[in-house]
Amino acid sequence: MARIISFATQKGGSGKSTLLMVTAAAIHNRTNKKLLVIDADPQRSVKHIYNEDNSKKSFDVIGYNWRQSKAEVNFQKTIQLAERKYDIILIDVPGKIEGKEVFFSVLVSDVVIIPMVASALDIQSTIDFLKQIPEIRAEKERQGFPLEVYGVINKKDQTIEHLQLRQLSGIGGMKLFYSPISYLARYKRFLSTIHDIADPTDKNDEFNKYFDEFRTKCYI
Repeated sequence: MARIISFATQKGGSGKSTLLMVTAAAIHNRTNKKLLVIDADPQRSVKHIYNEDNSKKSFDVIGYNWRQSKAEVNFQKTIQLAERKYDIILIDVPGKIEGKEVFFSVLVSDVVIIPMVASALDIQSTIDFLKQIPEIRAEKERQGFPLEVYGVINKKDQTIEHLQLRQLSGIGGMKLFYSPISYLARYKRFLSTIHDIADPTDKNDEFNKYFDEFRTKCYI
């Protein structure tokens, strides 16, 4: 059975798609797992980078359009087919937490990763999202499946506002990663579906610390 991991936020600018992409590239380069990314975000950031790389050496990426008729039924079918072929499925969830798109994306997931940014609007948006998680978790539990929710402090800088993000731990059952991701140009400059963002042998690199934690928490 494939592990399904959604990257979700309620507000744009959190670095959701970027974090998913660098995570996917690391899975592709550092494991033997067969990986699929479902780009369900209307901005199609992952699909755009995938097309630019234009190589069969990367992981597989497909787009999903939630505006089609019977979108939730077709989404379930897409997931069921993908589970037969892949070990890991990452979903880039639409950036606005409203409507069926997010509900069904999270409902099929084993793990939800929430990139968190320290601004007043982002913090409130994260809280609003987390308050919806118990309803989805209850539905999954009725189906006999657990749901893990993790927050990752993203675009971390030296401001004291990042301390506020630690206070969100526990809301909606969310747990925090110990390893933050800094606001560094490399995460945008070197995006790829082929190349790793960091040297895996550098144990002090912050991304490697994050990725090690990601693998542990997501059972990869």
